[in-house]
Amino acid sequence: MKKGMNPEAVEQMGTTAETAGEGVNTIYTTVQGRVTDFDWTGEDRDKYVTEFEGTLGGLVQDVVTQLGEFAERAKKNAQQQRDASS
Repeated sequence: MKKGMNPEAVEQMGTTAETAGEGVNTIYTTVQGRVTDFDWTGEDRDKYVTEFEGTLGGLVQDVVTQLGEFAERAKKNAQQQRDASS
């Protein structure tokens, strides 16, 4: 016996993913502010900040984008299930 999709559960999962992406971005922004506000000058500081923002910032943006796309697909699938069931 097959069990059908629970659209509400899938939609909630999408919302949770979306919220997680926002949380990741908020945490990164908070830490980025601390990194750039270090009382530290010179080439080492500039290199550290550049690497932090470039490497970690890029990874964070990838995670946020992927979670957003996942959330969008989940919500779309839930709506398609609702449409097919009605």
